[in-house]
Amino acid sequence: MAMSQTAAVQPELRRLGVPTYLPVVLPIIGTAIMVAMRRKLGPGAFPDDGALIAIGLFCYITAAAALLTNLWAPNQFLQRVGLWVCSLGFFFNLSSWFFRWIGAGERENWIRMTNQITGEYHQWWFFSYVPFANLYDLSLAFAFGATFATLLIAHRPNARFLGAMTLPLVALVLILAIFIGNEFVNLPPVLDSYWRPIHVGVASMSYGIALVSFAISVMYLIKDGVKIEAMGAAVGIFMVAGLLIFSNAFNPFTMSYKLNPIIPGQGGFIPVRPLTLTVPGVGPLVALSILLLIVMTVSFFLYAYRDSAQARRIGHLALRASLVTQAAGIGMLFYRMKTMTGVGSLADSTQHYAIGKWIAGTSASQMQPAQLIQGGQNWLSQNAGLLVFDSRSNPVELATLIAALVACSMIAVFSYRTERIRESLPAIEKMDSLIYKTVGAAFAGLAILLVTGAVWANESWGRYWGWDAKETGALVAWLAYAGYLHTRIAHGWSGRRSAYFALVGFLLVIFTYLGVSYLLPGLHSYAGNLE
Repeated sequence: MAMSQTAAVQPELRRLGVPTYLPVVLPIIGTAIMVAMRRKLGPGAFPDDGALIAIGLFCYITAAAALLTNLWAPNQFLQRVGLWVCSLGFFFNLSSWFFRWIGAGERENWIRMTNQITGEYHQWWFFSYVPFANLYDLSLAFAFGATFATLLIAHRPNARFLGAMTLPLVALVLILAIFIGNEFVNLPPVLDSYWRPIHVGVASMSYGIALVSFAISVMYLIKDGVKIEAMGAAVGIFMVAGLLIFSNAFNPFTMSYKLNPIIPGQGGFIPVRPLTLTVPGVGPLVALSILLLIVMTVSFFLYAYRDSAQARRIGHLALRASLVTQAAGIGMLFYRMKTMTGVGSLADSTQHYAIGKWIAGTSASQMQPAQLIQGGQNWLSQNAGLLVFDSRSNPVELATLIAALVACSMIAVFSYRTERIRESLPAIEKMDSLIYKTVGAAFAGLAILLVTGAVWANESWGRYWGWDAKETGALVAWLAYAGYLHTRIAHGWSGRRSAYFALVGFLLVIFTYLGVSYLLPGLHSYAGNLE
């Protein structure tokens, strides 16, 4: 009897040992070796960070597909494939970020002056090149932070479900990064502080943990019996709002889809922000997909609260039709970006003033409107043939379209044989405990984020707090997680109410990460590389 008990305990002890963390440890060791070789052999011996991110994205999508399939047909092979391919994606993701660090240093020969007049150099010269200069850099770190947290939790077989939800979200973050483009940007001198990598590094890890808590909360609600259609209605609201708010390229009144063109060049590209040009054929498809999402949302609400079988059927039909139109709209958009050249011919005379003001810059206030109009007209006549549409033209709009497609696809997938999914998920108490632990870690990370941000702000701008949009957004997100912990510890909240709280907290984090940088101008607008 004693021997049988020992035999039963040994596998559990092995699960707690170092080998169970190999999917986390091996990518870090591999990255260290890659970075050392890259530093020694130079840039020509390895792909650049953009190629590594593309490979990492492919790995994340492959791992997500394996782990999603495992929800309906639990299989150890699928679990292992999902875990190790995710680990491989983590390796490429982390390596790309470190390659970017090396590239930033080599770009300036590892010498950065703090004072151009006196020639004073950074004492922390190596630390100064940590790649946290724009939204692209942060997105890479956000992605590997979320994957790192996923692998730490999913080392146990009963937690492998986590990647099925986190990895699609991580893939979306990397897609946004790819759309933004991996060009290096010159950091404003006022922001070049040793507090920058500390502050932004804490932000990326905190955001990653918050993403994991969101994923666990969604799976908890599915396990707890929440109707997929009710979740679909909530997704519909957020996706319609996102398409109308974040996708500033879409005009619901004219059913047009407009992008800012760019001028490509050897040193990168120049985004022509004042110029918005209609992409032919895309607007009607986007408008139809939004209309179908509204029909889906209303129908799912009727089913959730009135148990109308007909409403459920109509909602699922609208969901499937919306998926088709969304995919068609995205396909048409990328086709136009691929094939259309010289798109400046689509501009009309109403945009000459904005272009002229953009060209004049700070001197625009001293010029007459007629001069600005003439300047814009002359500039367009000279550069119209160079303008093209590109994924870097409007990265957030394109990412919003793809995010809507992925979110609706997840609802369609989870609505298929939902009971099988619930059976494959671990005990509800286990998932509730995981939410609590990850929210606690995110709360602590966001607290450190606020403190380090205040110190950095005082060093750069001479004040600890200025109610800047990004500062306020981070504070509100932290307060949301504080509310979760307070209601749980002081009032005994758990289960669905706490899961909803965690969902709201992550949505506020996303708004801080993306919405504030893109929608609300402020001192942190540099982070989006969108000014």
